[in-house]
Amino acid sequence: MEQPELGKKILELRKANGLTQEELVARCNINVRTIQRIEAGEVTPRGHTIRSIFAALDIDIEQWQKKTTVPKGSKKAAQWIFLAFLSGLLYFLLAFWEGFMDYQLTISKDADISPWEYTLVKLGILLFYSCFMLGFYQLGRLWENNWILPASLLGVAGIVICIAADLYLFYLDDTYAMAVMTGKSIVFGSIYLVFGYGLVKYQKEFGNMALVAGIVAILTGLAFISVVLALLGLILLAVSEALALVVLYRAFDKVRNQKF
Repeated sequence: MEQPELGKKILELRKANGLTQEELVARCNINVRTIQRIEAGEVTPRGHTIRSIFAALDIDIEQWQKKTTVPKGSKKAAQWIFLAFLSGLLYFLLAFWEGFMDYQLTISKDADISPWEYTLVKLGILLFYSCFMLGFYQLGRLWENNWILPASLLGVAGIVICIAADLYLFYLDDTYAMAVMTGKSIVFGSIYLVFGYGLVKYQKEFGNMALVAGIVAILTGLAFISVVLALLGLILLAVSEALALVVLYRAFDKVRNQKF
């Protein structure tokens, strides 16, 4: 971790331990002015100084570094995550259009919707949502997360199946529309349970935003699985994906600011 983040973290850990600067220096034989400059981010301490400070705070520095160090990535990884973020934004906006068309079709099978318009919107949803989910797959690789990895791939597979089903119902046969809608609700509900738990596990890396995003995603999944609360699930889904976008951008910011 570089300055000034290191100094801020030492300050945070010192206060969490209920220590003043004077009490800390008494434990690690460093003068008060040095601690002040380190916490202010004015100087970068040597390795042995950092180890002395962490030992005085009763913290295993190796374990702490494993939890806080940004994993080695590449400029390509940062670019891919940013592309996923932009795709997520486009998906988020396009989903309102898609929802409006689906609502019209639910009310009336004879709704005046252009086949080309319907197809292009559905394919757009497929493309942008897939890129959005693959961004989280990239996160799962950079910050090892065995829940996000399968959830993101399942999300891609799920959207492919659902869009194919929507197009089949629109062009060929809508006899089983209700059964298909029920199946879609249960499938995506199950995926979002796994996805939400994966986001919760990112709390250490991305703070409470990841925790909140994960909890809302889990609630979204439960609402969809119940089927009867699917409408509430759609509202929660919009909130969940907005929060997930924030998490994705924070991940991009971390990778972008890493020294490659």
